[in-house]
Amino acid sequence: MKISRVWGVLCLGFALGNLSAIAARTSESDLQAWIDWEKGITTQNMFYNISPNGAAPGAVVASPSRDNPNYFKHWVRDASLTMNLVISYYENTQDQNLKNTYYQRMMDFTDFSRRNQLTDNPSGGPGSNGLGEPLFMPDGSPFNQGWGRPQNDGPALRAMVLTRWAFVLLSQGQESLVRQKFYDGQLPANTVIKADLEYVSHHLDESCFDLWEEVRGYHFYTRMVQRKALLDGARLADRLGDGGAANWYRQEASVLEAQINTHWDNSRKVILTTLGRDGGMDYKNSGLDASTILALMHGDTGDGFFPVYDDRAMATAVTIANIFKSEFPINGRGPGIGIGRYPEDQYDGNGAHPNGGNPWVLLTNGFGEYYYRVSKGLSSKGNIAFNDTNVAFFRDLAPANASSIVPGKVIHSNDTLFNSILGAAWQRGDDYLMRTRFHTGSDGGFAEQMNRDSGFMQGAKNLTWSDASFLVAAWERSGF
Repeated sequence: MKISRVWGVLCLGFALGNLSAIAARTSESDLQAWIDWEKGITTQNMFYNISPNGAAPGAVVASPSRDNPNYFKHWVRDASLTMNLVISYYENTQDQNLKNTYYQRMMDFTDFSRRNQLTDNPSGGPGSNGLGEPLFMPDGSPFNQGWGRPQNDGPALRAMVLTRWAFVLLSQGQESLVRQKFYDGQLPANTVIKADLEYVSHHLDESCFDLWEEVRGYHFYTRMVQRKALLDGARLADRLGDGGAANWYRQEASVLEAQINTHWDNSRKVILTTLGRDGGMDYKNSGLDASTILALMHGDTGDGFFPVYDDRAMATAVTIANIFKSEFPINGRGPGIGIGRYPEDQYDGNGAHPNGGNPWVLLTNGFGEYYYRVSKGLSSKGNIAFNDTNVAFFRDLAPANASSIVPGKVIHSNDTLFNSILGAAWQRGDDYLMRTRFHTGSDGGFAEQMNRDSGFMQGAKNLTWSDASFLVAAWERSGF
């Protein structure tokens, strides 16, 4: 079922009803007005990429762009992150017609995902390694060209979003539907979540390509989302009486925890994005990648393992931000910092470029989300203990108080410095969103990248993941 005309009219009316917000876009003092306006545009663009004309029901195309570059394909990773937002729309709307539309979107995605699992592809088939295939054609047929495969973050992310949806259905009394389509506990697996969880849990020791599809090895991002998928899946298995599988998934999640911790390089005070490279490009020598920050958020289970305010996470975040602050000429103009993928990046949205890559919209928004979450996390924790690992992060946030930020000192919620740091972290989140706004055209559309020199949007237009990244950051800032 394609996006309803009712939805398009609703979004267009919302946008036109906020013309004053458009005028306010040029004012840095009115970020919220721009966010409110941009939500309508971004929501419309994102939903137009779900089951669009020319694609099968349930397919999520990465972009409507069909040439230079051709992103009119279904990436398992991008689609899963996008459909996770559809669940949020479903849970937050009171309009029954829209609720029915979101429900159908999720069920179409479920069926399309199962078709992907059963489709023989270059990675293999349903009984071998086919679930690691990163992308499919929009009609569900295999993408048979050369690519960085397998990518084991995809089945983990897909399991995560469908497990979340399964719990929504269970809360509505639809257990028979969940057992039929999502998880029945049978082996060999014949339901979509069970198949992904079995694939994830039995392929942890195998190298794969990273989420950027360029380097083969063992990746921090992949391992973080695999852990979350297994723990979420264990809760679902317990709920449906599959205790043996639940114990297996938890056991493998604990194996991942030990592996994840090995990505920390204490001498450099950074999380290394990839260990044990055994294929793909070989010029990414810094070990730094903004995907480590996405991993902290996409892989967050709320159980205290590697939270966003982990000292190692904060040390890595400030190191990456400072590199890109000087890397991209546009970061010397306007608010905030545009964040790229990694320092050695050569992809400019259309191909390799001698000057290197660009800031990405989804990463700049992602850093905004990260700083909002750090502010909230530290507030809930109620104290900050400064040490050799985290002082660079806090001094970067509050340079005027650098002399008070020293290893061994502990501050609490009743301390002026504590509240100053929380406010500075929140403002830093705003700075990142203002950087995105600074480069967004009058139509409100987000491409994949922002040109490092001119700042104009570049690469695939109306990138679905860019839209999703903005909406998540905006919700983190001011709620749904």
